[in-house]
Amino acid sequence: SERLVHDLGETLAERGHEVTVLTSHPGRRSTATEDGIRVVRARRLPQPPTFGLNEYHLGNVPNVIGALVRGRFDVAHAFQLSDAWAAAKALRFGGPRFAFSFHGMPTRAHLVNRRYRPEMLEYVLRRASAFSVLSEAAAAPFHRYLLRKPRILPGGVIAGEFDVGTSKADPVTVFSAASLGDPRKRGALLLEAFSLLRQSRHDLRLRIARTEDPHLSPYRLELPTGAEWSEPRTTAEIAREYASASASVLASEEEAFGLVLVESLAAGTPVVAARSGACPEIVDDPRLGTLFDGDDPAALAAAIETTIALATQQETRERCIARGREFDWSRVVERYEEVYDLVA
Repeated sequence: SERLVHDLGETLAERGHEVTVLTSHPGRRSTATEDGIRVVRARRLPQPPTFGLNEYHLGNVPNVIGALVRGRFDVAHAFQLSDAWAAAKALRFGGPRFAFSFHGMPTRAHLVNRRYRPEMLEYVLRRASAFSVLSEAAAAPFHRYLLRKPRILPGGVIAGEFDVGTSKADPVTVFSAASLGDPRKRGALLLEAFSLLRQSRHDLRLRIARTEDPHLSPYRLELPTGAEWSEPRTTAEIAREYASASASVLASEEEAFGLVLVESLAAGTPVVAARSGACPEIVDDPRLGTLFDGDDPAALAAAIETTIALATQQETRERCIARGREFDWSRVVERYEEVYDLVA
């Protein structure tokens, strides 16, 4: 969500909106203007001693309530449940009306994963002026379990930042930008499929973006021969990783959106994804990539092989870039502005 919030804020600022992002960090409170966005970083308060059972980021709630009440904002938009809960509490003290974007897949397993999560969601949804999810796939369980029909506000990319024109790597390279420190991303499945491919493609390489796991998962992976970590730190660096690969892979199930798929397409690289969650909504044409079923490494390996072949076709790059541009923030942002007009 951090990248989405930044790019959305930057696009809104370019369109003349006054945008403030409320966040936290370990140091003293600070205020800065970054890419046209006013960023207020409060000192991160200690998290309650809940032994990992309660909702994430609850320690930030007092800061968020105070900032919303003092801020004189027309609209607040929360992207984390704890922030939305704070925005709902702030209404009692004169805080702004708010929208809440649920950026996950609201399956039953997710809803009961944290203590009081269903109660917090019910409290928020009763008070939010608008609420949304990222895809049709996420909207279905949201309606089923939370008994409300959400709006759909998809993620986006600044597509031009990913169209870097880098040549495909030699030897053939597969790239994964998913956070494999999260077991839900099924990193072990990806590595097993890659090892199967290496039996016939001895020079095949796999590059995996080493990203910080947001919830400090202890899950670790041992990389097989031919696989290596990549450490892109800027959008330009990760764009080159996508563009130089012959295929990028997202092996996880029940993705609420799949931003890394859109980024790869915007860079001109076809994708491999599970036929699950929102992935089929993004990869809606077999000429953009390959969907695979289940948790069979052989099925994933076959999908990667098919997509590598797809990348050799001259028209694939332009077709992928065109699909990525459909999610450019210049197109997507109007749907967000419609919600802000409604809430205000």
